[in-house]
Order: sequence, then C-alpha cells, then structure tokens
Amino acid sequence: MTPAPDHIRTFASVAELGSLSAAARALGLTQPTVGRHIGLLEEALHLTLFTRGRDGMALTEAGLRLVDSAAEMMRATQDFQRRAAGMDADMRGTVRITANEIFGVLILPGTLRGFAKAHPEIEIEIEVTNAASNLLRRDADVALRMFRPTQNDLVARRVTSLPLGIFAHESYLAEHPPLTVAEDLKTHRLIGFDRDSGIIDAMAKIGVSLDRSDFALRSDNILTHIAGIRSGLGIGPTHVGLAQQWPGVVQVLPDLPVPPLDLWIACHADVRYNRRVRLLVDHLAQALRTPYAFVP
Repeated sequence: MTPAPDHIRTFASVAELGSLSAAARALGLTQPTVGRHIGLLEEALHLTLFTRGRDGMALTEAGLRLVDSAAEMMRATQDFQRRAAGMDADMRGTVRITANEIFGVLILPGTLRGFAKAHPEIEIEIEVTNAASNLLRRDADVALRMFRPTQNDLVARRVTSLPLGIFAHESYLAEHPPLTVAEDLKTHRLIGFDRDSGIIDAMAKIGVSLDRSDFALRSDNILTHIAGIRSGLGIGPTHVGLAQQWPGVVQVLPDLPVPPLDLWIACHADVRYNRRVRLLVDHLAQALRTPYAFVP
C-alpha cells in the first residue's frame, strides 16, 4: 500500500507538535481523524512510528529516521503551492511598484508609457518612498532599490550603475567663491538631508567631514534637494545623468570620488512566476539601463 500524502503531512505535524490534539488544531482536522491517519500510515509502511504515552506522542526509532524526509516533503509541497499561485496566467490585475522619489516621480512614468500601451489590462500602482518597503510582507510586488537586497526570499536583478556628483546652478556659482578642493564645500551653502545621515556618511567615506549644521537647506525629500540646486539656492549631490538634463546646472569638484549607486530590481521569490510581475520586471530591467532617457 502506498502512503497517502495527507497521512505523511499528518505524521510530520504530530512529530513536530507532539500530540494528536495539537496536530488536529494545526491541520484543521478532528483528533480521531489525525489518529486514523497515523494508523493507516503505519499500516502502509509496516512500521510503528510513535509510542503513545501520558506525555504525548514520542517518535520511535523508525519515526525518527523518517521525520526529516516527511518535513522536507511538506516544505517542497508548500513551495510548489506558492509557485503555482504565482504563475497567474491572467494578465488582468495590478502590479505595485515601490521606488524612491527620483525614480517614482521623474523616471518611472516615462519608463512605463510603452508598457502601458502594450499591456493596457495591467494596472500599475507606484508607491513613492525613500523607505525600503518590505517585500517579504508583500507591501509591494516590485521594488527599485539603490542597494543590493540580501533577504533569502527575494529575487534581485542588478540593472545599472548610477554615477553621482556635486552640482550647483551657474547663478549660484557666479555669486560665490570658486571651489577648488573638497574642504571648500564647508564655506558654501550646502543642500542635504534633515534626519537622514546618508550624505554625511557618504562624504565621510571620501574624506569630507560634514555635520548637520553644515547644510543650509535640509530636507528628507530628494526632490526638494533637486529644486534647491536648480533654483540656485546652494550646492548638493544628485545623479550625473539627471543634472545633464537641466540647463545651467554644472558639476563642481568633478574629480571628487563620489561613489555611484547600483540600481536593483527586486521581487518576492513567490511572485516571480506571476506573468504580470515577470513582464513588468523584464520591461524595467531593459528600459532602466538608460533611465535618464525617460526624464521629461
């Protein structure tokens, strides 16, 4: 007699939880049904898997030798079910993207224009945030990130490298002393974050010591930084490819070794087989190799 998969699942649950009643609650079965599953499995295998005692169900030597295989089988079944759920062939539906302000506002809309024409039945939601939305909790289906995701349950694809630099408008530079070395930055009106220490930390890595009081304009909104640079309010960091789109904005201290950002596309492993998600990820991976071509 071939053991039934449901009986193996029941065996794994009883072995993990230690009693028929606990396994029954976990599996949504009655206790007599759980006991019957164990009896039928032992009959099919011609083995005694448990000894019944006052303290619950204890694995026999035969049960101990089989329990790891049963647990592995259950994990494989659950993985199969998750993957099958992700292979949604219906193109109708929503895909939610999370991205920071630069990509969510300035780049993604143009990037998605061609995708929307090709797949009008797919609805797109864009969450604009500098915070790293939790893909493990399914806060979004797809994330654009400026760092490599490390969680085991995520699938990530590196798209391109994004050079950064320090920029100012010609109108600001015309009214202030020239910059020749990195230390000159401290004598100028700098634009940076308020509570986020990212710029301070990045500058420290290249030998430029700054603190919060060195920034004359502080905001945790990156678009505010860009507006400040373009309006001549001060000097700040941004993407080289973006700054090249703006008349009158020039790079200062071009030899300063500002480290680039890497652009990654990530999604949860369970949804990478979803057709809508897969199509969008493939589209973005191709289009975002040249992201600044889509800036209006």
